Amino acid sequence: MNRLFELLQFQGRPYLWAHATRSTEHFKGYYHWHQGCELLLVHEGAGKVIVNQQSYDIRRGMLFFFQPFQLHHVFVEADAATPYVRTVFHFDPAPLESGLAPFPRLQHLYMKLKQGTMAEQAFDLAEELDVLLPACEAFTRTQSQEAQGKQRVNDEEEAGLLLLQFLSAVNRRLAVVQPDNASARTPRYSEVIMQWVEAHYGEAFELERLSEELHLSKAYVSRVFQRETGSSLTDYIAARRMKEACRLLQTTDLPIRIIGECVGLSNTSYFISAFKKVIGSTPYKYKRNASQT
Repeated sequence: MNRLFELLQFQGRPYLWAHATRSTEHFKGYYHWHQGCELLLVHEGAGKVIVNQQSYDIRRGMLFFFQPFQLHHVFVEADAATPYVRTVFHFDPAPLESGLAPFPRLQHLYMKLKQGTMAEQAFDLAEELDVLLPACEAFTRTQSQEAQGKQRVNDEEEAGLLLLQFLSAVNRRLAVVQPDNASARTPRYSEVIMQWVEAHYGEAFELERLSEELHLSKAYVSRVFQRETGSSLTDYIAARRMKEACRLLQTTDLPIRIIGECVGLSNTSYFISAFKKVIGSTPYKYKRNASQT
């Protein structure tokens, strides 16, 4: 498993920008989180995005919003004939939020997205691509001209305007798809499984117990989770446990032994080994580094 936390290197700018990045090879991705917000716009492709115990299909026009430090996973099926093309906009929230004040409706939408008070974090904006794609191309040209010394750019203003265009597109989409008219989607098996894990990751995991409570066979639980998310159930449980362990290490003075027990790993030696494998350092070193930042 790749390391869960990715430190975004903004290098003095309030954003990171990767426009129309193209992949032609299948990759399963990994569970991770990072500081800052992320907008992921799909130009082409197929696969799955896992976030907030929900599984979403990757397809043209989908926009995903990931909150700061939110666990998520992107699984992609791609080849030369069916590439995965996406634009990724990471941004530091603080510098851009002040620019939203003159637009109270969009500011309210943004705060709901950032604070996690909206049930959905994925939006089908296929009908908005005629607006969003040119906006992304114009932003890319502006960055290129600045890099060549042809134009001076106010990074916060340019990034803020781009964020407003994304939020406007989401707002228009929400105005069309009214909750009262939308039929409730039946949760996928993987989503039910993730909800069960959310309630029980602090306990010793027993596949047999999970399968009995969901009235599914053990083999089917593992198989359907892999098929619907592109990752193993074991990887998901490990990621969720280590995300909580990191939170406890950063925000409490609980002993390492107790933190291990809180995430369902009562064997302290095994917890330390699992933490180092996933995070890349021991819990002791992680806590020390976190206290120094």
